[in-house]
Amino acid sequence: MKLFFIFLAVGFLAILFQTTLLHLLPLGGVVPDLVLVLCVYLGLNHPTMGSVLGAFILGYSVDVFSSPVTGFHAFALSLVFLVVYMSSHWVWVQSPLLSSAVVFFASWIKGTALILLGNLFLAPNGLEFAGFLRYIIFDSLAAALLAPIVFFGLSRVKTYLEGSRITL
Repeated sequence: MKLFFIFLAVGFLAILFQTTLLHLLPLGGVVPDLVLVLCVYLGLNHPTMGSVLGAFILGYSVDVFSSPVTGFHAFALSLVFLVVYMSSHWVWVQSPLLSSAVVFFASWIKGTALILLGNLFLAPNGLEFAGFLRYIIFDSLAAALLAPIVFFGLSRVKTYLEGSRITL
């Protein structure tokens, strides 16, 4: 239970950084999706009911804080969690290169889901795919580059909490 609250706190910090501080970096509009990296980590390493709920809450929080439409990110991150969880039965991801690859493809799944939802519910004439495609590519690469660092940090926190007798 304490891991759930720790991951939720880390998720809210990731949302805070992602929606405020990372936009200030001179990366040309590319913002690494830290919440997506956290959802992939949870799908690979903690496939529990609390993690499913956490992925949905984090997606809904991204919607509340930075999206004009509520529910799109909640759906997309829940879908990412489901796909990563289902694929984790076939792929054993323990190396930083493989974790980066999983985050890269998960970012494409999230981007595709957001494009399809946007075309279905928002744009009567369809959204422009070229602009979205450019951001999906760069955002996927940025998230994949940060994934090993985030995975390492989260695994260290998990190891520390499991070794200590901290109660929340």
